[in-house]
Amino acid sequence: MFEHGDLLFTQLGDANNAISAVTEGYRGARVNHMGIVLVNNKGTFVLETFPPEVRVTQVDVHLKRSEDVTKKPRYVCARLKTPYKNLIPMAVEYGLSCRNVPYDKLYLTDESALYCSELVVDMFRAANGGSEFFLENPMSFRDPLTREILPAWTSYYQYFGMSVPDGEPGSNPGDISKDSRLKVVQVVGNVTGYRP
Repeated sequence: MFEHGDLLFTQLGDANNAISAVTEGYRGARVNHMGIVLVNNKGTFVLETFPPEVRVTQVDVHLKRSEDVTKKPRYVCARLKTPYKNLIPMAVEYGLSCRNVPYDKLYLTDESALYCSELVVDMFRAANGGSEFFLENPMSFRDPLTREILPAWTSYYQYFGMSVPDGEPGSNPGDISKDSRLKVVQVVGNVTGYRP
């Protein structure tokens, strides 16, 4: 069962999804979306950034988006290890204050808009007294085998009249799912790439 503060890493679409194709998560899992579980007297929800904005979504709705062709959800659930659980209340408070901030289609870290892992990075930075908790790394939009920028990303950014921000600081669900301060408590469904 989910606990307040759990991180949910889901796979939306297939492994050819542009995010999945360039990132690898916990034990190879091709996760490409994430949110944080909120449990209260009204039920279980996920605080997430999903177009068009930062929002609170019922957990069933959140997981339904990750269903495979057999209508089964695909996700990794991770829990902060005990020494870090004290960060959850303040992280959630900060995250809730971001509701209605627009979704960041450009995946940049400028704070005027947020993408899914950027929200989580910002939440835990705020809870950690302004110091980084989940680290940002240079973003890669490159095929892991050829090291070439994927054509899908070139086209995507051309649409917005800009070059691919390869190497710029950022985050992704895959990297966060591998953080050593998390304990994976569930892997559910046929998550592409996952190696038990």
